[in-house]
Amino acid sequence: MAGRSPGHQDDIIRERTDREEDQGQVNGSDRVDGHGHDTREYDESNTNHAPPSNSQPQPQPQPQQQPKPGAVMGVVTKWGLDAPTVIAMFKGALAPVIGLAIYQSDAVAEEFSTFGYLVGIIAVLSLSALPRGKFVQTLVLNLLFLCVGAAVALLILWSALQARLHTLAVPDNPQSPPVYNSSQAAVSALWLVVNIWIVNTLRAKYPSLNIPSIVYSIMTNILCTFSTQIASNAALESIVKRLLTAMLTGFAIATATCLLVLPVPSRAVSVAQLSGLIKLLQGAVKQEKAYLQSLEREDMFAVPADICAATHLSDSGSSVDSASVEKETNKKKNRTQTQPKTTNEAKAIKETMFNLRLLTSKISVDLPFAKRDIAWAKLAAKDLTTILELCRGVVIPVHGIGTVIDIFQRLAEKRGWITTSETPLEILAEKNEDKRVWNEVMKQLHEPFERLSDAISEGLQHSGILLEILPCPKEPKESESNANGPFMNADVESRGDLVRPGDPGFAKTFRAKIQCFRDMRGTILRAWAKEKGLITNDASFDHINSASFSQGGTRHHHDQGQLYVLLYIETLMEAAGEGVLQFVEFADSKVADGTMACKRLIIPKPKVLRKWIASIFSEEDKHQENDADLFDTGMAVIYMGDSFALKRDPEHLPPTNFWQRVGNGLRAISKFFSSEESAFGFRCACATLTIGIIAFLEQTHVFFQEQRLVWAMIIIAIGMTQTSGQSIFGFLCRILGTLVAVVLTLITWYIVDEKVPGIFVFLYLFQAISLYFLLKFPQLIPAVVLCMVTQVLIVGYELQVLKIGVQVSESSGQPFYPIYLLAPYRLAIVAAGCLVAFFWTIFPSPVTERTWLRRDLAVTLYLLANYFSVINETLKSKLNGTGGDRNVKGTPAHHLAKHRLRLFSKLMLLLPSLKQHADFQRWEPTVGGKFPRELYEDIIQRASRINSYLTLLSYTIGGGGKGTRGMTITDSLDASTIDPSPKSASGNPRFEGANSRAWRDALAVLLANISPTQHSIICTLTLLSNALQSGHSIPPHLNVPRPFELTRQLEAICATITGDDGNSSSGVSIKSAPGDNTSKMRYESHGLLDARNMTQAGYAEFAVLQVCSTLVCDDLEGLIKSVSKLVGVVDFSYCITTSNSGSAGASLVGNDSEGREKGKVD
Repeated sequence: MAGRSPGHQDDIIRERTDREEDQGQVNGSDRVDGHGHDTREYDESNTNHAPPSNSQPQPQPQPQQQPKPGAVMGVVTKWGLDAPTVIAMFKGALAPVIGLAIYQSDAVAEEFSTFGYLVGIIAVLSLSALPRGKFVQTLVLNLLFLCVGAAVALLILWSALQARLHTLAVPDNPQSPPVYNSSQAAVSALWLVVNIWIVNTLRAKYPSLNIPSIVYSIMTNILCTFSTQIASNAALESIVKRLLTAMLTGFAIATATCLLVLPVPSRAVSVAQLSGLIKLLQGAVKQEKAYLQSLEREDMFAVPADICAATHLSDSGSSVDSASVEKETNKKKNRTQTQPKTTNEAKAIKETMFNLRLLTSKISVDLPFAKRDIAWAKLAAKDLTTILELCRGVVIPVHGIGTVIDIFQRLAEKRGWITTSETPLEILAEKNEDKRVWNEVMKQLHEPFERLSDAISEGLQHSGILLEILPCPKEPKESESNANGPFMNADVESRGDLVRPGDPGFAKTFRAKIQCFRDMRGTILRAWAKEKGLITNDASFDHINSASFSQGGTRHHHDQGQLYVLLYIETLMEAAGEGVLQFVEFADSKVADGTMACKRLIIPKPKVLRKWIASIFSEEDKHQENDADLFDTGMAVIYMGDSFALKRDPEHLPPTNFWQRVGNGLRAISKFFSSEESAFGFRCACATLTIGIIAFLEQTHVFFQEQRLVWAMIIIAIGMTQTSGQSIFGFLCRILGTLVAVVLTLITWYIVDEKVPGIFVFLYLFQAISLYFLLKFPQLIPAVVLCMVTQVLIVGYELQVLKIGVQVSESSGQPFYPIYLLAPYRLAIVAAGCLVAFFWTIFPSPVTERTWLRRDLAVTLYLLANYFSVINETLKSKLNGTGGDRNVKGTPAHHLAKHRLRLFSKLMLLLPSLKQHADFQRWEPTVGGKFPRELYEDIIQRASRINSYLTLLSYTIGGGGKGTRGMTITDSLDASTIDPSPKSASGNPRFEGANSRAWRDALAVLLANISPTQHSIICTLTLLSNALQSGHSIPPHLNVPRPFELTRQLEAICATITGDDGNSSSGVSIKSAPGDNTSKMRYESHGLLDARNMTQAGYAEFAVLQVCSTLVCDDLEGLIKSVSKLVGVVDFSYCITTSNSGSAGASLVGNDSEGREKGKVD
């Protein structure tokens, strides 16, 4: 800026240099993963002012070289072996080793007898490495199911024993083993089937019961298959007691390990995730700065090579198979011409945006556990919620800036600017002219966004330091800590007036930087107007030559769209800065009120605990928020609401009396038996009985006990999945995991020459290594758990034989095998169990991963329709003044904001789940036609983009959440009716009163005019959702909303403004404030969308609405094309044809020349 002094420039340079030296931050496009870790995969954009490629490099001062990490540190960094991971590895491996080690005691061995190995297995399944909140919830459910299972087991054994006693002709000889009794076996088998069916039905309905159902199945399988050898009440009570005691001991060891050995509070996990989110935001801002700066010289309209192939496919009429070969050939042919130099920056931004969404959803999942945790900390539970909402208020505009890549790509596609060697010169000239204008605009945007991005990074760090989410940076000189908190007594003389993150006066400095960016926006717009010939060098915006800008036609729409995109970028930049400012103000307030002065005991309120207990068995988002599932691989089961799950019964009216309600209750029983959850439970029961039947037949029950086939049944309980894709992937992974476990157990046993202390050391080491894969690769969790269980099972059995002897070990009917035979037997048993589980997953009819993918896509589109509907109602309530204050509970605005946040959270959980289903479907064999993977990926990509654009619309209209201001026009409009000149965060008026009221009145009329368009978007999304859910064809001629509908409608409204009093010929009135003659004359002289109003905040934020609406409409059109290719289009059109001879006779024939499948075009 011209008004900046050289001294101020030096302060900025010195401030940036000191920050980089003290905190080790690097400029440019740092690549950050989903956990906030910096991977720095490329360095070509690390300089803020990169010279052109044809210029000579200028000598630059070389930064201080960092010492190259050694070999050990390189391995640690590459494999992600940070402190939390290493602690979780060695902590989780401790419990099973302790469970086997205590068996070396004579008292323990005498108590547990042949069930000692179960202590270690249960310790593995407890997973003591979980954070405290998740572990406690899982422990409570495990204990509940274990105790219920023990009680049910007593009932099973007693009833089977009674069947034996009532059918036994000769009493049993106490000195000999009990003889086989068919009645006893039949009763046990019946109980086994019913129990497995019920528990797996609950497991499918409530995924948080996954581990408890496995614990229940272990007890039920062992006792039911052992029941044929029980001949007295004393024997059944003894075996149930020993089995229950062993499993409770395993839980007790895991509990002590989790709570006493390096405990990991759930609050610490959430704080670490928030720290990663802040670092990820800092990296995202740097990447966006590098990308926008690269646009000063690069071709922003060139389509990157990684663009989804189905994007072009959905716009063409060709089929998937016929277009794939040609598309791939053209891609290779034109790759050198269409791939820009900014591909690396664009890819980095897209990857970071995905990680931002993923990490935000993870925080939303884990934060409830942190709020329920008992902790010795400073921040209360509501403070953690506020921090997440403030971070979300920064994530949304930062993510919106990243959509600029997609905007430029769409402009190039729609205007035919994807150039090749055969592109006409006229199109090349038009493209180059727009490219030149954007290059000049981006040069003007260079300095403001560079300063703003640095300020945003500092503001995020300041907030993290004050709230103790981020560590305090090291000072150049040692200084004593101040008693007030994180502020430090630095050497004032060495720093001068420089204010660093964490200093008391940082908020004031940050406000000044935000205002500086706001002041420089006019300069950028002036540069654009000058390039378009709308303004001379020194003219003001009131003297813009807008004749050519308002002429209409293609050039007018191109220029207006260009201005909207520029305002879109600027407004989101400013919104990101203001979001960080709110975060900074919140952090300062927590220091000022003494919250961060000392720690205190944080105890959850009884209301929170009641909601926690009720939510475990609730339908509302049951899988993610309240699921502490060990086998959670990221697939979300989202509650859609009654309108999606429950459908009206066309054969029954709602009940009106008592007997009709009783009848509905009876009908609910049949509905339960026909549900998908019940079908999965029945599959599990059939799979279990496939192997369990061997234990209940006279000729094979001894073989079942000798060969330990009960573990094949337990593998079925662990390995059964609802879809065939997971089953095939899981089958292969479980076999491989068991094979690895066999190798590791043989190494553990023989490398130390069968010495017990050495066996425990190597077992502990291999358990820790296995936990690494469990922590780093969630998709391998079942296989890793099976590998750990197999190690404990084999080694535990051999240690048991060493302790109690071969004779006592064989008293249960299982002969002794040395480890070199036992390990292969275990592998064979596991393979058999996995094979049976796989068979019953696909038989009699498979529930494929592709079916789940289609259903989840239908759910996603349904949620998007709900999301857009709530956004629309929010805008209506604000413009009509019926919403009230969203921060006051009970008001319509509060309910709408809460519902918007709930839908946003559901979508953030569901979209990554779609990718998980898409990955698993590759493991399914294709029988018949090819699976249209490209079309499904295109629908997923478009649904993700629509969610991003709707989130920006929600942020523009309703703010970033509770307690956040966002960049809402309507909030400022409401404020303007109370205060004639509402102040922005910097203290300067952002919205003038007449400006605010003019935009509000115009938007109110606009909303009434475009209501059919908004309803059309909702109806289209709902219709596409229903088509994917049911597989029915969509109706023909779906009307897609026109992209520039908002602009045309507002131009029409402004064109009707006539007369001195502001009345229009059509009854539309946009009135100025009383006494505001200047503003009144200005709005009467030209409309709201005139180029002379481009510097007004209402114009800029309307541009955001327009750009987002346009992008939504574009992707909606692509969705219609892709879905129509999947389900077909209903077509009853006919045409009249005449014969070649020219006779007058004519016939009515359909479009399908063969007359096949009349009424549907696929």
